[in-house]
Amino acid sequence: MSEARKPVRHWLLTPLAAATLLAGCAVGPDYSRPASALDAGFINAGTERSNAAQPGAEIASFWRGFNDPALDALIERAIAANGDVRIAQARLQEARGLGREADAQALPTIGVQAGATRAVTPEYELPGTSRSQRTSTLYDAGFVANWELDFFGRARRGAEAAAAQVQASEAGLNAALTSVAAEVARNYIELRGLQQAYAVNSDSLVNQRESLALTQARLDAGRGTQLDVERSRSLVASTEAGLPALQAAIDRSIYRLATLTAQPPRALREQLLTPAPLPSLPVTDLATLPIGTPEQWLQRRPDIAVAERQLAAATANIGVAKADLYPRISLTGLLGLAALGAGDLFDSKAGIYSLGAGISWTLLDFGRIRGRIDASDARAQAALANYEQTVATALEETEGAMSQFTRTAQRSERLAVAAEAAEAAARLARLRYDAGVTDFLAVLDADREVLRTRDLYVQSQSATASALVAVYRAIGGGWAAPAVGGVAAAPASTQPR
Repeated sequence: MSEARKPVRHWLLTPLAAATLLAGCAVGPDYSRPASALDAGFINAGTERSNAAQPGAEIASFWRGFNDPALDALIERAIAANGDVRIAQARLQEARGLGREADAQALPTIGVQAGATRAVTPEYELPGTSRSQRTSTLYDAGFVANWELDFFGRARRGAEAAAAQVQASEAGLNAALTSVAAEVARNYIELRGLQQAYAVNSDSLVNQRESLALTQARLDAGRGTQLDVERSRSLVASTEAGLPALQAAIDRSIYRLATLTAQPPRALREQLLTPAPLPSLPVTDLATLPIGTPEQWLQRRPDIAVAERQLAAATANIGVAKADLYPRISLTGLLGLAALGAGDLFDSKAGIYSLGAGISWTLLDFGRIRGRIDASDARAQAALANYEQTVATALEETEGAMSQFTRTAQRSERLAVAAEAAEAAARLARLRYDAGVTDFLAVLDADREVLRTRDLYVQSQSATASALVAVYRAIGGGWAAPAVGGVAAAPASTQPR
């Protein structure tokens, strides 16, 4: 009997012994973060990188540097109520729940069971007995446990992928915070710039109407011409025609801010319709801003963190797919009570237990597992390409934003000079016209140039402030450690598990 069992025992123990030797192994590639090749050929936007201080609170809460309480209130409202932020929070909670589920896959499951089984023994097994004598009821209750041993790392790789997805969702929340803060700041600056442009055009219109009245008076006194009057009237009408378009743009900016801050447009319109000056720039030279090194930009950019963590998850999922090439080994156990009568169930002699092991191994599936492995590998390759593209785009955006700010600030300085010169020229043209040295056309041209240069100057101030917001956004500003809606907006880890 023992000799007959030896081959069976040998057949069962061989794979178990091999699996035991492989305990602690996890199939599939081990993840390592790819090195980012920083392109030294970027122009640096004319800004020295000598200031390599670690970006601090002035980057994380960049909007406070503009010293505008209304802007601060709008961004705080958006962070608390914006739909994109709330969606990102919910996705993070979902990822954390899936992460806890994945972590538990490597642990045993324990449950309880109870039942009653009524059975009738066939009469040929117990001849000469009645049906009632052959009928019995078995009562049982107890704890059952099942544990799939993770010899080949299926559960570990799954937990690794889930943890990376949690970190990707954390970075996704940070990305939403960055985007929302920057969009609110940009639209608010645009609103104030449009209001300033409206004020400039309104002031010019007052002067132009006064000029029209004076020209008409000169004509009535016999010292002017109808041509001068019509030219002056044309300039007034042209300026008047531009005001409705500016008001429509102001309304659009307010409505956009209402959407970003999740509040009724009419209520916000009442708050913001009163004109206010453009926010003051916290810096005018990027060399004074602690923006850090390109490596620090990459570490702060949440979109890069999302792409890198998605790559880590895709790499771990290759191991999950490869684990299906190997056997699954599980342990089962039962500890409970059983009796033929309900009253005997808790008798000291009613105890039962069982312990078993099982193995399952797919030997022929016509390429299904290999297909899943190939698909997982392709997804990892796509994630790698996406990560590299995200890094390249981040560098492009950062350098472009810095260049735009520097050049726009330079343009704004020159336009300020141009506006002052245009106003001086307009005063001289008016004096020369009053003295009869020049005609009224020179006055009109000078007035048009005053309006044009003042309008361009206001636009350039708004564009410079918006360009600075773009710099903050490009270097990952706009998210920090304070909890947002119960979810800590902490930096996502970029280290593989």
